[in-house]
Amino acid sequence: MIPYFLAATPLALMLAVAAWIRRQLLVVDVHGPSMLPTYRDGDQLLTRRRTAEGSLSTGQVVVLRNPRPVGRPGSSTDRWLVKRIAAVAGDRLLPGMPSGHVPDGYVLVLGDNVAQSMDSRHLGMIPSDSILGTVVRRMGTRPPAARSEEG
Repeated sequence: MIPYFLAATPLALMLAVAAWIRRQLLVVDVHGPSMLPTYRDGDQLLTRRRTAEGSLSTGQVVVLRNPRPVGRPGSSTDRWLVKRIAAVAGDRLLPGMPSGHVPDGYVLVLGDNVAQSMDSRHLGMIPSDSILGTVVRRMGTRPPAARSEEG
């Protein structure tokens, strides 16, 4: 007979690994057309959670906290937004924005489909600490029926 503590060790190890993975990674669904053609509505994205010391760079696709409260006029209905970093601290602001540079602690984000994206052109500079993580890869697409059940 195997002693209890030896039988429990593999289970405890599996639970610890699962907890570590959950703290490091999460899956986020894309809602809407703002990231076309890179990502479509319903795509599931594997996202690496950002650490406080993690650096951000131009071109990264990130998941960020919606700076406008859900339900506010002009806001997305989503708590999280998926966007691409267009400029980081120290970079010149984008054409059409006031002149100057992006201040420390902020980034500018754009959707890949600029014609249908609520991004820094509407929301302004995004605080770096509101970025949940960076997209690692597309995992697949949820079927429309599964998306409508979330409601």
